[in-house]
Amino acid sequence: MRHKIILNPASGNGRTGKTWHDTERLLTQHLGAFDAANDVVFTRAVKDATLLTLDALRDGYDHVIAIGGDGTFSEVVNGFFVNDRPVNPDAAVSFIPSGTGSDIARTLGIPTDREQAVKHITSRLAQAPRLLDLGKLSFFRLDDTPFTMYFANIASCGMSGIVVRHINRASFLKKFGGKVAFFLASASALVAYRNKSVRISVDGVFIRELSIRAIAVANGQYFGAGMHVAPDAQPDDGLFDIVVMGNISRLQAAWKLSHLYTGTHLHDADVFSMQGKHVFIEPIGNEPVLLDVDGEGPGRLPATLRVLPNMLRMW
Repeated sequence: MRHKIILNPASGNGRTGKTWHDTERLLTQHLGAFDAANDVVFTRAVKDATLLTLDALRDGYDHVIAIGGDGTFSEVVNGFFVNDRPVNPDAAVSFIPSGTGSDIARTLGIPTDREQAVKHITSRLAQAPRLLDLGKLSFFRLDDTPFTMYFANIASCGMSGIVVRHINRASFLKKFGGKVAFFLASASALVAYRNKSVRISVDGVFIRELSIRAIAVANGQYFGAGMHVAPDAQPDDGLFDIVVMGNISRLQAAWKLSHLYTGTHLHDADVFSMQGKHVFIEPIGNEPVLLDVDGEGPGRLPATLRVLPNMLRMW
């Protein structure tokens, strides 16, 4: 097995890069020696991880270890496929979480402690890879060009798109840690965001026009550094869990924010959920409705989302 390590040194407010030598020691201890000059690459810009993964798989690597935040993991996953076909059908991915949110790790049971995460990988390598679903998302970037990507965890729109923009623009927030950073960004977004009108269709049957605070189309359970937005979602059941937070006022949203962390928001009269394989969401009116995809803000509605079952091999 050939291991390729793709690390985002800027993730975790720069902590990932600063602690690389400790991570390198742990990887060598548990996975064996590797060629640091060829088997390890650092990302330098957005989308680097996707291109580096694509190159690694074409070069014959069959195990990619992503080190960074949820966005880094998402970029690595996007490098595994071209036109819904695996670049290397025998390759698998692993993840050492080292970012602000670590929400994908929560759903997948990956320890956020670095040494425990490495040990988790070595224990998984003795088993068959886990087969996980992916979401395929087609949308518009902010420059109005169409774009398609995959996501492993959650794609959402509405206030969450504002929150992730605040997080990624105000890097000082990350110094406070994931939960505090997302809480402060959410508080700021409560003031800035006005509910948007959208039309949503699920599997071509459920169609509704409504005003929303947010919609989450979930493969995993968590976003926003521990918000349990889709507590029933399973990443390998071939279905999205779609959670719609309706026309909730700013005051109501502020009062109920804590419910998102406990998953009790699903009992609220203004929140409803369903499952489906194909989701289409479009804005009503001219105001842009922003997306949050695995902790990044890549664009806006309209968006089409499809489940790709058992698409990703993961150790």
